[in-house]
Amino acid sequence: MELLQQAARRAEAAELYVARRQGTTAVFDAGDLETVKSESVVGQALRLIADGKMGFAATTGTKAEGLVEAALVSAQHGDPALFGFHAGGDEPAVGVYDKETAGIPDDQLLSWGTQAVKAIHAEFPDVQVNVQLARGTVEVTLGNTASPPRTEERTYLAMEVEVEWVRENDIYSVGSSQAVRTVAQFDHQAVVADILRQLAWGKEIAPTPTGKQPVLFLPQATLVIYLPLLVGFSGMSVVLGTSPLKGKLGEQLFDPRFSLLDDGRLELGPRSASFDDEGIPTTRLSLVESGVVKGFFYDLRAAALAEAKPTGNGFKGGLLGGDFRTPPSPSPRHLIVGPGQGSLNEMIKEMGDGLIAQNVMGLGQGNIASGAFSNNVIGYAVRDGNVVGRVKNTMISGNTYELLRDGLRALGGEPEWIHGAVHTPPVLLDGVNVVTR
Repeated sequence: MELLQQAARRAEAAELYVARRQGTTAVFDAGDLETVKSESVVGQALRLIADGKMGFAATTGTKAEGLVEAALVSAQHGDPALFGFHAGGDEPAVGVYDKETAGIPDDQLLSWGTQAVKAIHAEFPDVQVNVQLARGTVEVTLGNTASPPRTEERTYLAMEVEVEWVRENDIYSVGSSQAVRTVAQFDHQAVVADILRQLAWGKEIAPTPTGKQPVLFLPQATLVIYLPLLVGFSGMSVVLGTSPLKGKLGEQLFDPRFSLLDDGRLELGPRSASFDDEGIPTTRLSLVESGVVKGFFYDLRAAALAEAKPTGNGFKGGLLGGDFRTPPSPSPRHLIVGPGQGSLNEMIKEMGDGLIAQNVMGLGQGNIASGAFSNNVIGYAVRDGNVVGRVKNTMISGNTYELLRDGLRALGGEPEWIHGAVHTPPVLLDGVNVVTR
């Protein structure tokens, strides 16, 4: 890593992160194949410590002229470097690569896309179907002046389906997706089945049940109640005092049926890795056990501020991952919610009357730090244990911490992966505020 050596000659310490992504994406627009494109992208991100301050710079491409200089300029205005880079390299490997996935032919992607379009049009011929399939590899190399570079190659396979149903005075949009590491984990038929269920439930428009209501959050909609937890269990939020969980280790703050795990070492998990983006070995970290707060996740900086050990949760791209152009921050790998019992149909029967939340719009609205959310919802009215139609112009609000403490009515027994980041069953909560206009 020549760039790292250049940085080492001009700074007190340095760290270089390189991600090489190679893959193929097939896109169907309005049911027709629009494009099949291959990509080969290299991203480089450099952190360094100069005059006791942290600097950061990132760029795309294999050439990185000026990256060291940019990081040095950044360090002039950077925060004090409260930690050193990790001297590791002996972490046990976790399975993140599948040879079959890396070699999926383009024709197979096209076949899965074509099958999805045909299956949806067979039952709903008037809808517009957009499908995107992607497969490939990401090779991550991480080195610093305290540790030799290590490399890990990871495969990915993803499918996203979006459908728009335009009728007189009504536009109904639905979506479903899946992100996995291996072909064996991939179930494109489940994505299609989810779309068909949403379309069937949304054929008719029904009055919105308003007031304090039981709301059944389907897995995709649970992100609105888990997002405050992502913030609250961040070691940085705890250090800054913005988390309601500060000073609450060992306390019973949630319903005893609620447990939450961050597992960065799940074999062939969609976001698993042997080491985080700072070189720290990933861990299996219990956050909540039977309602009791057990721990927080830290990157190097948050751990230094908290005088705690880093947990292998320093990742780029924020809480749900993403862009290499950002410095690492405390981020979970896989949030796994302990399942309960019962099928989706059994939970609907159990609810009796209320609302099903399929998805929410404007994720992140409300006072997330305190646990409060307030969002428009895509959902369905339930009467006498039966789905009677789709609601319109409906908003839900509440407080995650209060609802998971006092309002948890049931956890389903059929968990699903959401965006490859959250593994959760449906969640039935009592006392959610529901309004309409």
